[in-house]
Amino acid sequence: MKTALIFLNGYYDTDQLDFYRKEIDSAVNNNYTLICADGGIRLFDLLNNDERNPIIPDILIGDMDSIAGSQSEAKQIIKEWIGQTDKDMTDGQLAVKFALDTSNCCRILLYGGLPKPGGYETDHFIGNLKLMQFGHFHVKGKHKNYIAEMRDPYQTIHYLLSALHLNRKNKGLQRVSLIADKPNVVVESSNNLRWDLTSLHIHPDLSNALRNEFVEDTEQVEIRLTENSAPVYVIHNWSG
Repeated sequence: MKTALIFLNGYYDTDQLDFYRKEIDSAVNNNYTLICADGGIRLFDLLNNDERNPIIPDILIGDMDSIAGSQSEAKQIIKEWIGQTDKDMTDGQLAVKFALDTSNCCRILLYGGLPKPGGYETDHFIGNLKLMQFGHFHVKGKHKNYIAEMRDPYQTIHYLLSALHLNRKNKGLQRVSLIADKPNVVVESSNNLRWDLTSLHIHPDLSNALRNEFVEDTEQVEIRLTENSAPVYVIHNWSG
């Protein structure tokens, strides 16, 4: 499955640089596409500080209003708005669109999507979260196996279309929350969750699927939606 890693201009946990380095090393070994959305390239400044062989992303895309002072380079820089004008699309949308259309990827992994601490950038986080839905809307009828995730050192947000397996990340508490933004999300079955979700209707105006947990000593959880269910966001958090 062709995969693109997209680095957004958001929050990166600088105490966990090894996490990002391992993600990128794995991507390079698998020939995945590395795309920086404007200021997302600053992560590579941090990673390359102590690297003898610098990591060079494949694509830098956006209006370049957030890269002043960055020392990192990309193999290809795309400043045009790809047929769009002004702010019809955010840098993140441009990156997702490029990954799907030009790189023909159907698996999108997002990084730096969380708001910066103290920045009150809730709007950026919500917009970044919606990038997974934006990609799905954009590829309808093109990629049947579309997958999107937002990854951080202690949390992954999945955009669930049908079935999902979550693996235990450490020995601590594993929280699982499901959040709907469409009214017809229905869970067909769930396994190894403290509160069973089987046949649950998750309404966007209710919070009836938040803060579930892995059953103790369980290594994997499965969640499966009904055939005609709308997608749902699944947040897997193992921060403790």
